[in-house]
Amino acid sequence: MALIAALALGAMMLHVTADVIGKYFFNSPIPGTAEVVASYYMVTAVFLPLAWVEVSNGSIVVEVLYNLFPNIAKRLAEMLASAISALFYAGLAWLSLAPALHAWRIGEVVEGTWRVVIWPTKFLLPLGLALAGIVMLLRMLEIIRGGDRYFAPPATEEEY
Repeated sequence: MALIAALALGAMMLHVTADVIGKYFFNSPIPGTAEVVASYYMVTAVFLPLAWVEVSNGSIVVEVLYNLFPNIAKRLAEMLASAISALFYAGLAWLSLAPALHAWRIGEVVEGTWRVVIWPTKFLLPLGLALAGIVMLLRMLEIIRGGDRYFAPPATEEEY
């Protein structure tokens, strides 16, 4: 999913660059660029890599008191955070499914300079959110089991 999101970012960059060149050098922008960028590229880039972000421990973490905790309290904190995150992701996935199904039923489009069919991208939200929720459930199981085998160590500042 992260690879698809990266490809969407690359396509968005090329599309917007071509649109700007067309607009300012040839007085002929690419019709529907804003609609395609907002409805396809952005949604793909934001929601599909959520599970990868969770697997790679790429989320922002504030460890003000965490490092002072004994190991058992750290595990409980990780379990609680994973449970809350799983519920959050699952709830958002569930809530975003009904609008996606509705958009599919009515064949939702965006009318602009171009008519852009957007109902397929509505399913990227529940998909990305559900996958992230599944990752958090797997993390909870791994914490219960006592290991962190499926998850990368937190990224260090040098890696950014």
